[in-house]
Amino acid sequence: MNYRLFAFDLDGTLLNDAKALSPSNARALNEIAATGAQIVFATGRIASSMKKYVPALLEEVALLTLNGAEVRTGRKSGEKLVHQALLSSRIADYLIDHGRGKPFVLNYYLDGTLYAVRNADTERWINLYFEQTGSAYSFVPSLDRFRGKSPSKVIFVGPKEIIDEQKDFFKRLWGDSVYICRTWDYYLEFLNPLANKAQGLDALARFHGIAWSDIAAFGDAENDIPMLRKAGLGIAMANAPEPVRSAAGRVSPWTNNQDGVAREWERIKQEENSKSEIRNSKPIT
Repeated sequence: MNYRLFAFDLDGTLLNDAKALSPSNARALNEIAATGAQIVFATGRIASSMKKYVPALLEEVALLTLNGAEVRTGRKSGEKLVHQALLSSRIADYLIDHGRGKPFVLNYYLDGTLYAVRNADTERWINLYFEQTGSAYSFVPSLDRFRGKSPSKVIFVGPKEIIDEQKDFFKRLWGDSVYICRTWDYYLEFLNPLANKAQGLDALARFHGIAWSDIAAFGDAENDIPMLRKAGLGIAMANAPEPVRSAAGRVSPWTNNQDGVAREWERIKQEENSKSEIRNSKPIT
């Protein structure tokens, strides 16, 4: 097998729209692990909401969490922290002030905990985020208690049209000095520029001595673009929007609801078998 590391986005890629890992995709993960390849779950989620998707038979999964703000090796490697890129306190404090009284919820991730203020304006969006990710909240009266802290990331979750406006505003304000990305119609994420999936995978690959040419990455959203561009094989799901499809080396004909990961794994195996047959058929000179 040419690929030594397989990185999977969760929502919209490895998981179906019901947020479930299908039996076919679970079997594919176990087969990939049996080849000796490293499996990585690479997502914007917090670690606590990721581990439940690790198949029972799978012993080793590395976790690229919070879009690459924190990356840990699998259990066999001691769950070592190999990459961390926090959002500056200056940026985080500005976002706290800016989000006050707005019609969206500000998700604040600090030390492995998701904090938010629950009120009439934020309740709907808190419920939406929990339904989509299963991430448990810790509610506080005010986020001002975190002033001066450096969180892993901040997310605005709210109406699509408001999120559109917020993205345009902050792109004009900060440009590329902050990593600002849409991970869903209702999400706008703010991270350290070094907190992206390519940076996180690079740290993990260096830890294991794996080249980018030996990495296969699967994704569907804007925050998957950095790893899809760099991977030896970057596969965008059929449900991915055009910018993501354009960044990938391959666009799958299958969506996340059609076991796209499992089908692409079968395709990779067939390609590897064909290459092997061609090599073996060459005459000896």
